[in-house]
Amino acid sequence: MAETGTGPVPVVDFHSHHVAPGVPAVVPVGAGDELRRSWRRVARAVGDVGATLTGMDRLGITRRVLSAPPAMVTPDGTTITPRTVGVLNDHLAEVVAANPDRFAGLATVDAYAGRAGARTVADAVAAGLGGIVVDCAHQGRYLDDPRCRPTLEAAAEAGLVVFVHPVSPAALAADLRPLGRPGTSLARGTAVSASLLALLGAGTLDAVPGLRVVFPMLGAAGLHLAAGSDAVERIAAGVAPTERWHVYVDTMGFAPAAIRFAVELLGADHVVAGSDWPVPDRPADRTRVVDALTRAGLTTAQHHQITHRTAAALLRRHPVGPAVTEPKRSSTR
Repeated sequence: MAETGTGPVPVVDFHSHHVAPGVPAVVPVGAGDELRRSWRRVARAVGDVGATLTGMDRLGITRRVLSAPPAMVTPDGTTITPRTVGVLNDHLAEVVAANPDRFAGLATVDAYAGRAGARTVADAVAAGLGGIVVDCAHQGRYLDDPRCRPTLEAAAEAGLVVFVHPVSPAALAADLRPLGRPGTSLARGTAVSASLLALLGAGTLDAVPGLRVVFPMLGAAGLHLAAGSDAVERIAAGVAPTERWHVYVDTMGFAPAAIRFAVELLGADHVVAGSDWPVPDRPADRTRVVDALTRAGLTTAQHHQITHRTAAALLRRHPVGPAVTEPKRSSTR
């Protein structure tokens, strides 16, 4: 399945990271010793364009969708500054423009900054970036917070996809630190699951027509809870396009059972290859990606959808008119 009649299956890694010179990636809050040691490697790799390209050739990755979520470059308890946002996005636009066949970019946006976030979305459109990345939570607030609405509305109106990235809630990360690296992942997965459920429960995807949100597989618990709630009638594959809430998930972790669940719930056209590069110690290569999809029991068409077609669709702009509808609240209990 790794080969087609015309060559290898293209693989677009939607969940990849890159930072600008002078803006280092900071280790997640509450990280244990193992992740802290690994982070020295991550911090080097995440800023090296040349090494990234060389590694992509070695791994068989066709294209990376690069992003720097605010919490990746911001110490715990602080808010990313407009200057840092500008530095990251200007640099990212330059990297993508220099390597358009290998990279796409998601602009860093502080979604919790009110109208300032919407202005950053406009800047992303002007820079030719394909979407935005936002933190799933900030200082106890999730994406259903009213301060996030201007960013989400601006993204939907411009037709930009929104990648919702995990953060480490300090208290929970501290409680789970004895579990080591899985504890860090569990804390981050809990935060991003909560943000998904908050968006669904608040009816934000009705209030903001055309909004497309991508969550990492780390938030699979949120998807599981949504699947057992009223929200399933709006997010599931087969829902009429005019009624559907467009929630997507990546393949982070490459667990075949998790991928199968996501495909059965959302459809392959709402699942996208993504690895969280370069954070995992074991980078995802084409063979690993295709093997996970094969073990999930997917068809050839579903392979192609997840490895590259969903990403291509997400990166195409789909502008819509300004939001005018009232939100319909959905029970996720």
